[in-house]
Amino acid sequence: EAALWLSDDTRHMLANLSPAPDQVTLAVNTNQMNVMELITEDDARGTSMGETNYAEAYTEMYYEAGPKFMKEHMKRLSAAGIQTHFMVSTARDLETIERLVRSGHYKGPLVLNWVAIGGGADGPNPRNLMEFINRLPQNAVFTVEGLMRNVYPLGAMGIAMGMHVRVGQEDNLWGRKDERATSVQQIERMVRISEELFRPIATGDEAKQIYRIGEFYSSIDETLEKNGWLPNPVGYRPGASMLEAA
Repeated sequence: EAALWLSDDTRHMLANLSPAPDQVTLAVNTNQMNVMELITEDDARGTSMGETNYAEAYTEMYYEAGPKFMKEHMKRLSAAGIQTHFMVSTARDLETIERLVRSGHYKGPLVLNWVAIGGGADGPNPRNLMEFINRLPQNAVFTVEGLMRNVYPLGAMGIAMGMHVRVGQEDNLWGRKDERATSVQQIERMVRISEELFRPIATGDEAKQIYRIGEFYSSIDETLEKNGWLPNPVGYRPGASMLEAA
């Protein structure tokens, strides 16, 4: 029997977990998630992705994250003292978050993960990464995510520019070509790269400080200021054109 997408009510139950997590990830905007677009035959060999039926299923994946769901999920997470960790695939998603903040639907630190896996999301192109970083407000906490062996060069670029990285077997199975790598081995590789670039590795307590765990704000203006966005213009209305705002 085919698996069914969980209802929104079921997904919202993450806000009721006990003990409560520090963060819960939130995908931004309904989108395609065709991970097979960037996966080569070498990547898939010996895995379920190398089997035709599974490959077709992975190709047709998408996730649902519409406006109603996102607003309600952020509301419930914040009420439970849980930080929203935004999963973003393109600059479009960053614009959506900014509009949600400017409209008062989220009042907390901007902590986000750029999911450069192609197939509906940005691909692992350095220009995509540079443009995304250029669009971030100055106080955002930004993590770089790639797919398969792209995680290493993307991660190295992110580290060099002061960002953070995500690695592990959810995203990648490989070290060198045809050599499997465990999550621990991938972490160790990124630690070595970070140390070579004089970026010390955060302790658990330092990581919580970097992510500003437990920090929430009381107003739209404070949220914009703390994250490094410009304040709302006088008379701001969500969706107003640039000419109208001017």
